[in-house]
Amino acid sequence: MKPADTSEATIQRNRLVAIAAMTIILLLAFAQGAHGLNLDPIWADELASVTFMGAFDPPYSPTQVIESVQEYSPDQAPLYFVLGAYWAQVAGWSQFALRSLSLLWAVVFVAGLYRFAHDIFGKRAALFAALLGTTNSFVVLYFHDIRMYTMLMAVGILHTWLYWRLAHNHHATRSAWCLFVVSSALLFYTHNFSTILFAGLGSYHVLLVGKSSRWLQIVLGWCLGAVIFAPYAPYVIAGLQFNQGVTVNPLGTADVLKLFVYLLVNGASFLWLPILAICAVALWQKRDPSVLRLVFIALVMVGLILALNWRYGIITLTRLRYFLVVWFLIAILIAFGLTSIRHWKPVAVLFTILWTVAGYQFLQSGEVINYAGLMARDRQYPPLHDYVYALRGKTQVLDYLVGFSENDRVSRVSYNSSNSTSDYYLGTQLGIDGKFLHASLKRYRLEGDVRDILEAHPHILLAHDPSGVPLNYARTLAIIEEAYIPCTSLVEEPALRIRKYTHPVMRCDHQPAPIAYDNGIRLIDRAARYDADAEIVQALTWWDVPDAETLDEYNISVQIISSEWNNVRQVDRHLYDKLVPWSVIELPTDELAPREYRLMLVLYDRKTGKRVNGSDPSSDESAEILPLLAFSVPA
Repeated sequence: MKPADTSEATIQRNRLVAIAAMTIILLLAFAQGAHGLNLDPIWADELASVTFMGAFDPPYSPTQVIESVQEYSPDQAPLYFVLGAYWAQVAGWSQFALRSLSLLWAVVFVAGLYRFAHDIFGKRAALFAALLGTTNSFVVLYFHDIRMYTMLMAVGILHTWLYWRLAHNHHATRSAWCLFVVSSALLFYTHNFSTILFAGLGSYHVLLVGKSSRWLQIVLGWCLGAVIFAPYAPYVIAGLQFNQGVTVNPLGTADVLKLFVYLLVNGASFLWLPILAICAVALWQKRDPSVLRLVFIALVMVGLILALNWRYGIITLTRLRYFLVVWFLIAILIAFGLTSIRHWKPVAVLFTILWTVAGYQFLQSGEVINYAGLMARDRQYPPLHDYVYALRGKTQVLDYLVGFSENDRVSRVSYNSSNSTSDYYLGTQLGIDGKFLHASLKRYRLEGDVRDILEAHPHILLAHDPSGVPLNYARTLAIIEEAYIPCTSLVEEPALRIRKYTHPVMRCDHQPAPIAYDNGIRLIDRAARYDADAEIVQALTWWDVPDAETLDEYNISVQIISSEWNNVRQVDRHLYDKLVPWSVIELPTDELAPREYRLMLVLYDRKTGKRVNGSDPSSDESAEILPLLAFSVPA
């Protein structure tokens, strides 16, 4: 009786140890991804993702998400972006919130890695496989990436686990079969490279699995998953055909394979020698057929990726992420080798330490970033998420931020989106517009760009890093101060300073005052002031017209009306005569008698003279002539 109790106690203790170890690994995976949620601004492919999800015109329905994907990236599968749109409606549109979705899938991937490895090789191998997957620096990069790759890995390992259980005579429940079919469809709808996984599993299934009714049922399950994807397949195929041959500087087969194995071992190539030696010894000692099965599947998948690259040139220095679909198989094989040799503990511990340290150094050096899309280039952007946090609740909708960047792509429309990175941070999250000037832009271009901004925006937020003042900051400030007055400093931090400047007519305490006209023309904002010393009254109007033809059809009139409702001064202009988007009209008051006056605004048809009715939401007034200012001319 006592030995049985001891055995049961040992099993329970081992179970608790495994649970504790796996909990630590999952927390490590979460920490690895969470560290990057706000580490850098989103990069080009992430910008495409938030565009597809509807960040610039939320909320998007699934149909709208799919249409957006088809417009900007027709070769992509849409499922991740549809889920992202729903996720954003709950979590918000910040990069922290959106990247959290990928982090969630990353944790599921690590858990799935443990589950699959446990079923094949046992608890020890499962723990090491999960740890290796969590500490590979290249894989970790995608733990916080607003792309579908962690979802691809998570669903891919779930599907492979289900396949393994069904193919090797495990008890098959109805729910297992349903999950098998659903995961097949999910893979198709997640990424085109899921076909690589199906090719690996399918080759193994056809060549090495005995034919039976179960064998046929698995094939039918795959077919059913493909049927579910069939309605969308023509769009992906058309997109792939459209994009065929557009890859710039594809790598040769030898270079691709070399970089793949280099990234697989965290940039520490010397680790391949112990890996191969350990796995060979483990296989010799245990002769586990599951190892050869996994090796076969992995070789088919890697070979197919290399073949596609040889034929179509799809892989560049920044597209090695296509190998993520096969990563988990290799992690499991390495874990098997580490935990299957005699006296495995010191070897496994030493190897894991070397692997983890190499991964940390590889990540900290920044070298690994060079293989992950355009992340390295876009790391030159200013910390735009800090701008959002610092300005939240302090801006008005008509503010325009002017900042500086070493990479002025931050304000350019991306190749796979209709918006720029700065549009996402400033527009989506703060509701304002802005532009980031190159920190060392040539003077003649700088002056032209800044004056163009001032001609379109009477409210400016000038942002810079006081700890490293941009070369063009002083000149930009001087140009702005020539025409605008300084207002409140909105942000005063060691690495970020933002101050507001506004046109003198608007004043620093100005609140937006729009007018909507019945013909579709909008007065975005207006302001007026009376200068008794200069004996002038000024009116600033900021217009938005629905189309170019409207500019030829209407005039505006700014009038000074006496208390007896007499028109004593008037200026009329064509709407297109430098009034769009905004301008200042001045009327002299030097000959006006001392009394009360009102400054009024009229929009009228140029040919017929008919006035257009306007609605002022600030006063709920609707009329053909609306007030801009009440003032008194002193005696």
